[in-house]
Formats: sequence, structure tokens, C-alpha cells
Amino acid sequence: MTDTAFTYAQLVAIATRAERKLGLQQARQQDIPASQALEGLLLLAATKAGVGYIVQLAELRLQQQANQQTLQVARRMAKAIDRKNGRIKTGTGVSEQVWQAWFDGSAVPNPGKCRFACVLQAPDGQVFEYVGHLEYGDSCDAEFSGLILTLKQAHKHGLSQLLVHGDSQVVIDEINQRTKSSLPRMIEYRRQLEALCQLFEIIQIKWIPRHKNSRADALAQHTTN
Repeated sequence: MTDTAFTYAQLVAIATRAERKLGLQQARQQDIPASQALEGLLLLAATKAGVGYIVQLAELRLQQQANQQTLQVARRMAKAIDRKNGRIKTGTGVSEQVWQAWFDGSAVPNPGKCRFACVLQAPDGQVFEYVGHLEYGDSCDAEFSGLILTLKQAHKHGLSQLLVHGDSQVVIDEINQRTKSSLPRMIEYRRQLEALCQLFEIIQIKWIPRHKNSRADALAQHTTN
């Protein structure tokens, strides 16, 4: 099999942007036609691709473009399905329907005794509630403990994908690395949470306003009992 004669326009259509740019540079440096320089680069690319001829390289690249377009269409469809079904997407397509969680914590007085809680909701609507306590701490300790409780309980349920909601901007910013406190206790909380996050295939932790976190907030409030 031999290459057919290509026009410069055809060579340009087959070449990548980098190849076109390099071809023009070589043409100027070597004082040769741009078509000759670009043809040499494409022959080299064909050899590296294991096909040997420019016509085969063109066919290979057309196939790769078609595959990429198919993948892009699939991803757009996946995003549309995600939005419709309230799912978290992976980098390659549609994930399974995920569990959701909400956490909160409080200290009374502040600092003082801490109470923290989380709510887990399965895709079928089933709800699980968990509450924990600390003998002493401030509201920050309570909130971080609430998120730790959430991830531990979610892991016990065997979850691989989880969407977590909380109304503590401090906690959300720390775990999403928007801020990084240098305080020793914050570093320790961050270390624990990063280790727990590794237990999940997909996890997203998002801030929500307090009025949208009412169930976890109610569980985390201290009672007179």
C-alpha cells in the first residue's frame, strides 16, 4: 500500500494543530514548501502510530474523532439523566443513585457539652438517624464530630457514593480545602475526615443554609432531659 498524493489543504485537515505549527516552522527554517514539511511530519506520525502511511493515519484519526464525539454525546446524556434523577455523576458516565446525608452539632454552653447528629436517607426514602455526644468542646468540635459521625455511619451501611449536606461553612470549607487552618485540632479533624472520605468511591460535601438542615439541627439540639 502506498500513499496517494495529498494537497496541502488535505494535509492540513489531517494534521493536528501542533503539527501544522511545526510544519510551518520547518518550512521557514529549511526553505522548503510547507506541504513538504507537513507531509514529512505526518509520515513520522504515521510510523509512530504503527500504520506507516498518511492515508492510514487519516483513517485512524477520523475513527478517534468519531469515538470522542460518541463519548461526548454519552456524557451529555449522562448529565441530563443526573439532573433529572438527582444523581451524582462519575467522570465516565452515570453513577448509581446515591444516598444523601445531613449533619449538625451544637455546644451548650459554648464551649460546653456537645451534641451532634446526622441523618442518612436511602434512595428509596428510608431514613436513619444517629446522635453522639462530647463531654466538652465548642460548636466547631460539635460540627466536625457531626460530619465524622456521618461518614462513619455511612460506611457502616456499606455505601460507596454519598452526598452530604451541612450548614457549617467552617467545616465545609476545611474539608473542601477552600481554607486550611493551622490549628492542631483542625489539622487533626481534617486528617480524620480525609481518611474517611477515602472509604467512598464518590463523595460530595456541600453547604446548605440552616433552614434546609432542620432535621439534623433538631437532633443536635440539647434537651432538658
